[in-house]
Amino acid sequence: MDEELTPIEQCQVILGEHFESYLIVAADKPHECEVEYNNSFAALGLSTVAHKVVSDALLPSDDNELDIEWEEDFDDDDSYEDF
Repeated sequence: MDEELTPIEQCQVILGEHFESYLIVAADKPHECEVEYNNSFAALGLSTVAHKVVSDALLPSDDNELDIEWEEDFDDDDSYEDF
């Protein structure tokens, strides 16, 4: 592979050889991302599916419930200033 290619360009070459459509989202700085794709309609569908997969993994649902146990026993001696 040509050493002049950026990492994103290298991904595009590899994915383009093996997949009909691709969507690349990469971030090298906080709050910034680079997005590359080869088909705008497929990119919309891929981003929708990716959002659902990530959301389902992170957010609680009926299948993946989040149990929070609150400690309700507080002593009068406990002070928030100690924290």
